[in-house]
Amino acid sequence: MNSCFLIFWELISRRLEDEVEISLLSKAIRKLSPREQTIIRLRFGLGKENAAEKTQKEVADLLGISQSYISRLEKRIMKRLKKEIVKYE
Repeated sequence: MNSCFLIFWELISRRLEDEVEISLLSKAIRKLSPREQTIIRLRFGLGKENAAEKTQKEVADLLGISQSYISRLEKRIMKRLKKEIVKYE
């Protein structure tokens, strides 16, 4: 009986942690410019259920810019997201 309770507790805890992480990420993404938000949402399939991740090349083609520019933007965006998430923790 104890082991069932522990497994249940671990599952609940993990789910709560996931929800908190998703909430933090959502807040951080909202701090980005609309263009940056679009890039991150397209790249990682965020914002819509069953949205597929796209490659940097696919995102670049959709936005009409070069893949190398997407790569540079993505690195900058990820740094900003990390800073924002640290603020909220």
